[in-house]
Amino acid sequence: MTSAARHVLVTGASGYIGGAVAHALMAAGHRVTGLVRDPSRAAALAAAGADLRTGDMLRPQTYVPLVQDADAVVHAAQLRFTGRLTKARIRRIRQADAVMAGALADACRTHGRRLLYASGAWVYGDHGERWIDESVPHRPAPLGVWHAAATARLRAMAADGLDSVVLHAGFVYGPGGNFRAAFADQASRSGRIRHPGDGSNHWSCVHLDDLAAAYVAALERAPAGAEYNIADDEPLPLARFAREAARALGADLAAPVPRAVAALALGRPVTTSLTTSYRLSNALARDELGWRPAYPTVADGLPSAVAALRGTPTATPTSTPT
Repeated sequence: MTSAARHVLVTGASGYIGGAVAHALMAAGHRVTGLVRDPSRAAALAAAGADLRTGDMLRPQTYVPLVQDADAVVHAAQLRFTGRLTKARIRRIRQADAVMAGALADACRTHGRRLLYASGAWVYGDHGERWIDESVPHRPAPLGVWHAAATARLRAMAADGLDSVVLHAGFVYGPGGNFRAAFADQASRSGRIRHPGDGSNHWSCVHLDDLAAAYVAALERAPAGAEYNIADDEPLPLARFAREAARALGADLAAPVPRAVAALALGRPVTTSLTTSYRLSNALARDELGWRPAYPTVADGLPSAVAALRGTPTATPTSTPT
């Protein structure tokens, strides 16, 4: 694809990642149709110029007809639950993603549209201290099983003509999502941050704005069938991330919680995933997309993320792609 203005259908457009991607696409001059469950939750997106449509992941008839009128699709929707994430709930998430990703892929292949799929680092599983590039096989942690399954299907369809691009994001921090749920809300409630396990496992992280910029770059520049790790330049131990988040949020120093105790509160699939170790290489995205994180480390990005959570304006660096 070229950098000419495109019409992009974004699923999950009222969500954390989908919303950020939709705003970034419009800022780059693209036209966005946002698929949402509840338009009242996407007022800011509508005010920015997006055309909102209502849909349901499990009802393809509510979104498949929209594909032929778009030039590309970003699939960022995900079934969400509050409380413990059990194996049964994971099965439901996987089912919903399989239905939606499959229906979108079929429609994109039929109409010759590009499909950008929102995956995550948990598709790789635990790799300790080793660096992970896009050639590493997928042996997913529990919270990566549906992304790994969808990626495998998209790879097979890409060999049969589908123009797909998969982005495997590190832990995304910004004003919402899991950063708010796992860190900011905890700090607000108790004045402290705790993390599962001893925190020695590595996380690769990415600021929400940098992830959104990567989608714009992938829409405009990625070759068909490409996959990219999207993360900043400096993986860090979970314990260090928690300490830096505590400092930025004005909370007490972070402290570990035994894995067995964390599993009781969060569920074993979540605890297992949070304590996996992944160090993502972003070299391919840099080389092929010209993407550079505006926030190359967590220390660079946390102040703006926390300020956005609190509604405090800050000066933000110009985000990539270059």
